[in-house]
Amino acid sequence: MRWTSRTACAALALAPLSYAGSQTSAKNLAMDFRTTVTISGLPDTGLIQGHAVGSGDKMRMDLTLKGPGAQVSPLGAAAGQIVMILSDSGKTVTYLDATNHRYLRVRPADMLAQAQQSGQVSMKFADTQASVDNLGAGPSILGHPTSHYRVGTGMTMTITAMGQEQTVKFSSIADYFYANDIKGVVNPFASLTGSDMSAMFGGSNKEFADKLKVVQQKLPKSTPLRASTTATMVAQGQTRVNKTEAEVTSVQWVDAKPGTFDVPANYTSVALPGMGGAPGGAIPPK
Repeated sequence: MRWTSRTACAALALAPLSYAGSQTSAKNLAMDFRTTVTISGLPDTGLIQGHAVGSGDKMRMDLTLKGPGAQVSPLGAAAGQIVMILSDSGKTVTYLDATNHRYLRVRPADMLAQAQQSGQVSMKFADTQASVDNLGAGPSILGHPTSHYRVGTGMTMTITAMGQEQTVKFSSIADYFYANDIKGVVNPFASLTGSDMSAMFGGSNKEFADKLKVVQQKLPKSTPLRASTTATMVAQGQTRVNKTEAEVTSVQWVDAKPGTFDVPANYTSVALPGMGGAPGGAIPPK
């Protein structure tokens, strides 16, 4: 239950977009970015520096992580390095551990659905909220004119597992600055959570998923170059606030390279720590 709560809180903060697209099948949209994460109660600021490449409904991120707030992988990060590959428009997340030649594949929505079907976990939702405001023109970033959008989300989730019940309240405010002249979409800011909320809770919380889809339809089909988010989680009388500042430091179209989104053949599949079931699954076809 603890892993689910942390994942849900992070995803709620950065939900609006986690897919990738490109203007041509021969080119991928690539960017370097920097994200800082501050968590209330922790003395250190997390730092994520990464390189993202997107094509169609897939995206690959090569990440360097520093600090406890930057740990985005359930595998851990040997020497602070991790690779994430998102496919199926963010519904499937594959973590690569290059040091130990292993990989972990998860589908958060399927995990939650299976847990509920088995009776291990029961979730009830209330007070779902999702809104978007167009705040007009934003600043020029890397020479690209931008548009400023603010997205608000929230919900109350009651989780019952192993005879214990816990109520968790989530809320978030996210400011995004979308490039007006880049029509391809790569959003590493949202995808650091592993999936968006519509993918994670679509089967469990249709009301929220429907509201979030309306929000997504109102957002530009372009690439965000800057994002600032504040996510709040209240559970067991304690409040935890995550603040994230993210900015793209370079963006360009690059030639597509074979194998960019594939798991190397010599990698071994592992299971999610603390979760039952089969390990990561078969490597998808190229």
